Amino acid sequence: MTPLGEAQTAAQRLLAEHGACSPLEVLLATNHLHYDDYQAWRRGEQATLDDSLVGGAGDASTLMEALANWARSLRLEAQTVALYGTDDNAGAELRASASAPLDALLHTEFRPAAGRAQLDLFFDSSEAIAVNEVAAALAMRDATTADARLARLARLNAEHWAIPDVRTLLDALRAPAPEDAAAGIERLDVHERRWQPAACAVLHAGARDFLAPLWRSVGDAVASVSFQPAEPRRHSSWAYLNGLDWAKAAASAEAALAEDWHPDLACRLAEANWRLRQPNAARRQWFSLCWRAAAHFQPLIEQPKFPDAAMQSAWQAAKGADVEPPLTVAWLPAWMVLEGTAAGLAPSDGEDEPQRAYDVLLALAAGGSDRQVIDNRRALQALHPGLLARYLAAREA
Repeated sequence: MTPLGEAQTAAQRLLAEHGACSPLEVLLATNHLHYDDYQAWRRGEQATLDDSLVGGAGDASTLMEALANWARSLRLEAQTVALYGTDDNAGAELRASASAPLDALLHTEFRPAAGRAQLDLFFDSSEAIAVNEVAAALAMRDATTADARLARLARLNAEHWAIPDVRTLLDALRAPAPEDAAAGIERLDVHERRWQPAACAVLHAGARDFLAPLWRSVGDAVASVSFQPAEPRRHSSWAYLNGLDWAKAAASAEAALAEDWHPDLACRLAEANWRLRQPNAARRQWFSLCWRAAAHFQPLIEQPKFPDAAMQSAWQAAKGADVEPPLTVAWLPAWMVLEGTAAGLAPSDGEDEPQRAYDVLLALAAGGSDRQVIDNRRALQALHPGLLARYLAAREA
């Protein structure tokens, strides 16, 4: 999939989940901007995002301009949005790029068009403005200002739906970091039952940035807790993954996998490696899921938010391929070798037919003597005649 195709897929997902998308969020979703660099910028530790963009500001500008043209072709409305700092930099309006065109793009949000009267009714009411102001203060992690704005909302409507959620988020903002594993486990439950629903209701897409440091503090507190298959979320790898601390999530999941393999841990390690821009390491884990836990993996790869768009596209092609016998998800790694989208990966050395077919196709891709090629073709014929036919057709083409 092309970079623009990945960006469009990410934008469509953001539109479906939040009703809006922005080039800045698309850069984060497609690994063109690392989350820790983004947070450092919001804290005021770097003046712009230019040095943190994969490929540099020039490549990002070209990609985001193409994305903006795509959004306009869908008749999405463009709105300019302010970007503010957090923590000690709270309230400071941020500059995203030294390039004026790119800075303007990164201060843009696209959403479906709506009638002006409807927008006026929704956005211009006093209560809606008050909720937006409270949300803005929470997004900047400014509890004092959020308190004052909450009081204004309560004066307008003491029964407003957002008031209990805002109070929950203020509690979260003021809560001290858990000091030990027991407190961390308790905090995990609070996160999922109270804080996360409240953040999603009030902050929408901003819930991620609000919750990330809270998740990280939980991960630190439960770092010594062993992974328990019966309660897979009560582990530091889960907390770090939600906190977008990809390096700690990878280290935690990898350490637990060294003790015993589990599909949840493999999924976490794969996503963390993908976000760390290590696609082959991620695919090794996803391939292990194809072979060892296909029923666990297939629903994941079919979700819109699956991070590897090329692998997801390969699975859609494999499912629709006219080969016999039909391909299940266990055959996806072999299919990706056949289609040339699994370069640089090592053999599985496994005994199951899908693993052996994957290894044979890797050997065929590497070439070898005429005798070796003939033997490998015969082996693939025995394992999956349809894949051999597809391989031969590709060779002839």
